Amino acid sequence: MASIYRRKKGGNFYITYWARPGQRRTVKGCKDRAATEAYARKLEADAMLRREGVIDVKADQYARAEARPLVGKDAEGKVVGGHLADFRAALLAKGTTGEHATLVTVRAARIVELTKAERPSALAPSGVQAAIASLRDGGENLSLQTCNHYLRAIKQFSRWMWRDGRTREDALAHLAGYNVALDRRHDRRALTDEELARLIAAAEQGATVARMTGTDRAMLYRVAVGTGFRANELRSLAPESFNLDADPPTVTVQAGYSKRRRKDVQPIRRDLADLLRPWLAGKETGRPVFNMPDKPIKLIRTDLDAARQAWLKEAASNEQRNERRQSTFLAYRDSSGRVADFHALRHTYISRLVASGANIKVAQELARHSTPTLTLGRYAHVQLVDQTRALDALPAIAAPRANDAALAATGTDDAAPAADGSVPPARSALSARRRPGTPEAAVSGQDVEGKEDGRKRAQVVANATTCARTSTYVNGAGGGIRTPNPRFTKPVLCR
Repeated sequence: MASIYRRKKGGNFYITYWARPGQRRTVKGCKDRAATEAYARKLEADAMLRREGVIDVKADQYARAEARPLVGKDAEGKVVGGHLADFRAALLAKGTTGEHATLVTVRAARIVELTKAERPSALAPSGVQAAIASLRDGGENLSLQTCNHYLRAIKQFSRWMWRDGRTREDALAHLAGYNVALDRRHDRRALTDEELARLIAAAEQGATVARMTGTDRAMLYRVAVGTGFRANELRSLAPESFNLDADPPTVTVQAGYSKRRRKDVQPIRRDLADLLRPWLAGKETGRPVFNMPDKPIKLIRTDLDAARQAWLKEAASNEQRNERRQSTFLAYRDSSGRVADFHALRHTYISRLVASGANIKVAQELARHSTPTLTLGRYAHVQLVDQTRALDALPAIAAPRANDAALAATGTDDAAPAADGSVPPARSALSARRRPGTPEAAVSGQDVEGKEDGRKRAQVVANATTCARTSTYVNGAGGGIRTPNPRFTKPVLCR
């Protein structure tokens, strides 16, 4: 039985009733007691119909979700309420980092803002497509890759609402992303071994950049190329992340900072472990070993420029210096438009793995990719020297022998006798069958004449066991020529 009460004199009445067994709910009524009692009777009747299965329980759940806004923002524009705030909380509860959860939520909120959708039902596929197109073709002029990031964020939000029972279906499930190959603005390249060595040397000799000393930057580049870790994964490393005395030495990234949300234990080379051991001795336990800025592009661009300038100064003459200026060695962007930013160090790591001859499964596991297509298709870059090495491994095309043409003209393909006087093997039956004019060729329909009597005559010869063709090696015939005995090829003798 519902109970009706008033919290303060002259205020609204409140209703407390059993929504379902074991769950009591309190809802706000109105100032008129009779109207509030009528509302209480309706709530009790609906609760009874839900218990009896007459009313769909989920319909009430969808109705409550529809009544909430998609996004609620404060005066500063931050998401503070609505379904998007719940979505961000769900991402954090799942173990997503706060930075990534905020990034996905902000992107989804941007699409919601462009579609002008206020309720879940208003988030239509056509509106989302138009919003993405405005990001691509409007004033922001975003690349197709960035547009796909926004599309994945809003699709992830829509899928979460459906799985959480807030919508009847995932309305955006069928939306597909753009083909990013049509608009590549930030393709990365792999550094060569010489470029990498000069980059590390320039960092060690360089001044402090973005609060990172030259020594720390050089070690950062070594660890990045020696592990293939991403910037956020490198930023999370502490002294206890390194196990340099293990066999083999390893570096561990905790699941909360790994892109695939797993604890990654990455093996490293022993020479890298020997360099890390004295460098880690002065680092504080529990603190990050790399004081990296939010965008480490400034670090590598500074050191790349310093390394290139040093390389240009090493030119022996003005002509050589001008020639080096025309090249893209140690340049941030090469002649193909590919860039060497900080993430290019991961491309370098995977490209070196593939160039070392590691099989694709090992390269995929060390790269920590879900599919080998990503390892080979996007991250493995083939240098010109690798192509040349592969071509050099091909067998040479042998020139024809001097007597091959003469042997072919006689209709035979026997080799010359060996130096020890042994007789070479007879010509294969396949080559004999293919020579026009032979009984076998006539039977198979390859006879030049193609006459019916010729086929019959050849069949008689082939079936007569006493008329089988024999081969004789004639001495002094320049290596032996197989000559059939003409007496056994005349049909009249075989009858």
